Amino acid sequence: MKRFLIAVSILLSATNLFANDISDVLKQIERNNLALKALSHSNEADVLDIKAENTINGPSLEYSPFWGGGYSGIAESELIVKEDIEFPTKYAARNKQAKLQKEEGDQQYEKLRREVLLEAELLCLDIIKVNQLIMLLDQRLTGSRTLREMYEKRMEAGDANILEVNKVKLDCLDVQTQLSEAQNERSVLLQQLQQLNGSLPIDITDTKMPEFPVITDFESFKALALSTDADIQMAEASLKSAEMDVNIQKKEWLPNISLGYRRNTDKKDYVNGVLMGVSFPILSNGKKVKAARQRQESAILQVEQARQDAETALKTRYQQLIGLQNVLDHSDIEMMKEMLDLYSKALQHGEIDAITYYGEVHSIYEKLQRHIDVHCQSTKLQAELHKNEL
Repeated sequence: MKRFLIAVSILLSATNLFANDISDVLKQIERNNLALKALSHSNEADVLDIKAENTINGPSLEYSPFWGGGYSGIAESELIVKEDIEFPTKYAARNKQAKLQKEEGDQQYEKLRREVLLEAELLCLDIIKVNQLIMLLDQRLTGSRTLREMYEKRMEAGDANILEVNKVKLDCLDVQTQLSEAQNERSVLLQQLQQLNGSLPIDITDTKMPEFPVITDFESFKALALSTDADIQMAEASLKSAEMDVNIQKKEWLPNISLGYRRNTDKKDYVNGVLMGVSFPILSNGKKVKAARQRQESAILQVEQARQDAETALKTRYQQLIGLQNVLDHSDIEMMKEMLDLYSKALQHGEIDAITYYGEVHSIYEKLQRHIDVHCQSTKLQAELHKNEL
């Protein structure tokens, strides 16, 4: 049994470590994220608090014995068994409030869930970008090492000078430094992703950016996005809760009722009676109603603010996306790769020297790395625009 548990533990660890698909990563993070777990428990506690407050308290028992001069033992006594209840409509209103509190908590959880998953998705895209960069630098380093060996042999044969050999060696060192920096960046990003996964190990090895649906009609897309926006839905849930609070506070002037049994004894005689009473919280209720109305007005403004913020963010990201896509459309990656091959062949055949080669090749590699960065930025903007689909 112990071996079986160890095997299962190793299998689960391996599953976490090698989950290289973004959708798998997001599923794990939704399941393991500590902030989401904590909020779920907190929301449940809030609903239980309202239900607990909306429960009739248990009866109270009072007993008062009296002693008098010239009489041995208890001369008189009083027994009161009493139950305090609120006006029945208050309980019904609080039941509705508990349901709205649960709805508000669900929207709050959904908002945090989307924020956590979007943060994780953006980290995954950054890791994919670094994976692409590492792959490009590996290819570049392999080519640079091959050229270094070739020029060292040429120098021995007297067909190359020290300046060209040193240029090749410096390029190797420069590429190796860039590769180490990219690997360090990848480690930092994975650490941040692991933190979102409840500190459980996780990795992503994809080297291809995911594709999102093309937005052909922005106005239609915007209308759908705003109708499902988590911030707006949470603000609307808070408004419903504030409106219910106003109704509840208006009902607080209704009397609280006391019902009970009373028994009085006088030496050997006793009498039984019924206790009834009401209390009217009129004086304290007026300010509570005003406070509830102010919270309602605040909630109305927060809904409007949430709509404006969401709409502005959509427009801004869409405009940025259009600009980046224009840049990508004018990038000819295949041509740049062909140019690298041509320069490499020209150098090997002695048609150009190493200094000319590295001047041209360095510019091309910079363009390729810039393309990787822009493509990542474009994909991250698309992920943010489609965050309501998470």
